[in-house]
Amino acid sequence: MCSSRTILLVGEGNFSFSASVSQLYSETNITATCLQHQDEALRHEGSATNIQSIQDSGGEVLFGVDCTKLAQCASLKGRVFDRVVFNFPHCGRKSGVKKNRELLKNFFLSCVQLLSEDGEIHVSLCNGQGGTPADHPKREWHNSWQVTAMAAEAHLILSHVRPFESDKYQSYKCTGYRSQDKGFHVEKGLLHVFTRSLPFSPAQTLQVEEAVEGHRVEYNIPAELSDYMFRGFLCSGSIHPVRLVQDFLLKGLADKWSVSMTKETVPFLLTAKRLQRLALTSKAHTAT
Repeated sequence: MCSSRTILLVGEGNFSFSASVSQLYSETNITATCLQHQDEALRHEGSATNIQSIQDSGGEVLFGVDCTKLAQCASLKGRVFDRVVFNFPHCGRKSGVKKNRELLKNFFLSCVQLLSEDGEIHVSLCNGQGGTPADHPKREWHNSWQVTAMAAEAHLILSHVRPFESDKYQSYKCTGYRSQDKGFHVEKGLLHVFTRSLPFSPAQTLQVEEAVEGHRVEYNIPAELSDYMFRGFLCSGSIHPVRLVQDFLLKGLADKWSVSMTKETVPFLLTAKRLQRLALTSKAHTAT
């Protein structure tokens, strides 16, 4: 977390994490949201104090915000955030991994619409839930939340995974689904940082014309390889290592045998007959 950024926090319970962030990073512009309506959210111990702390620091608190349908929130329309944070998401009670995957997927698809071009999405999960190599012990992929696959649905990639710094946010008290009393064990939690994947750009091609068996043939090559294909490193005066090795070998061979060099240019495209002729020519030179 760093200062001078706009941060959207979703799925807050008692707003203790948002309050901690607002205290630690006073220059950060915080918008904290929760799914519950205001009267329900205020029933949880400490909520009123945390909300007041956020507002006193210049932050904003919104109620009744569904993190899977952020575009439907009138207070968020047209806004863009540098960071979106979702701590320890869960569908509640005995929800299976499939429902929690669906929650993550819909969250990613929703929040990416409010994310700045170089923004980050932070998702904290209990150890073992994400299904990444950072989990210890690691669950079987089919038994995990498959967080990277869910993020990929929104064209997001996993950039970092690091331990959730629970000690840093000492006033943070995790609550359960809909602020139930039972929370999550966050001490060994993992913070997953997602960013936008790079846009796909097709490789540039270069058209090459070649004479093959008396016919002009056109073909394409990757443009980035053109400098390597037409370097002329065996030309006279070249100091390329390949030319230096050639000269060294020729000098050594010439001390014992008569050596001659062919000046024939070998095209990039060869027919089977041309390859056979070159092979025979090479054998003839070797025999002499």
